[in-house]
Amino acid sequence: MINDDQIVREMMEKVSEDLSKSLKESIADAVQKEISKSMSQTLLEGEFYRRINIDLQNGLRDIYQEVAKAKKGPAGSAGSVEVCVDSDPDQLFNEASDQLDAIMRTTEKATQDIMDILEKTQETQFALANIIKAFESGGVKKEQREELANINDTLGQDIMTIMTTLSFQDLTGQRIKIIIDTIKSVEKIVLDLYMSTGLKIKAREQAPEKSLEQLDQETQSKMSELKGPTEKADQGNVDDLLASLGL
Repeated sequence: MINDDQIVREMMEKVSEDLSKSLKESIADAVQKEISKSMSQTLLEGEFYRRINIDLQNGLRDIYQEVAKAKKGPAGSAGSVEVCVDSDPDQLFNEASDQLDAIMRTTEKATQDIMDILEKTQETQFALANIIKAFESGGVKKEQREELANINDTLGQDIMTIMTTLSFQDLTGQRIKIIIDTIKSVEKIVLDLYMSTGLKIKAREQAPEKSLEQLDQETQSKMSELKGPTEKADQGNVDDLLASLGL
């Protein structure tokens, strides 16, 4: 016959077994949920920064291409060079900056050539003054008439030389325009990249629960507000944004 103590023990064992099983299932379920949540958050963080990295890479690629165009120089010019996509970036930036050096050298040489011609023309003017005096006195010699003809030929050649030398303006003008356009393009790319990544990171910090698509949409919307219908960011708005980003 089963006594009371035995009944109590059996009941305690049954309760303990059921409780242990229930606790194991609860703990396993809680741990699984926490691990799943942690992994999801980690994957989301990884995807977020992967997209930021892609944006940065695309921006740097665009800058590289802009500098590559500047490196080519004006079409058909002696400084025009085919750009290899695998070019060393340092070499690319150095060669692009050489456009300014080329402008300086071309301008300096043209100026010196013109100054030399003007100095020679000044000397010719003195010779002409003597011939004019001879004409006025009516005592022009044959040698002076020949000298006058030579002076006329020389002046014609010098004028052509000056005109040819001044043609450097076309080439330097194209080079300067390329550099200015490149600087503007790079400035726009860097600013857009700076603002978009900054906005995304800030939005992510403020609302980590939002999806990447939501963050992208909000960033694009904010960028559009800053630029307005002209697609050109207002400097005051940009300064305010950069200040809010701690920059």
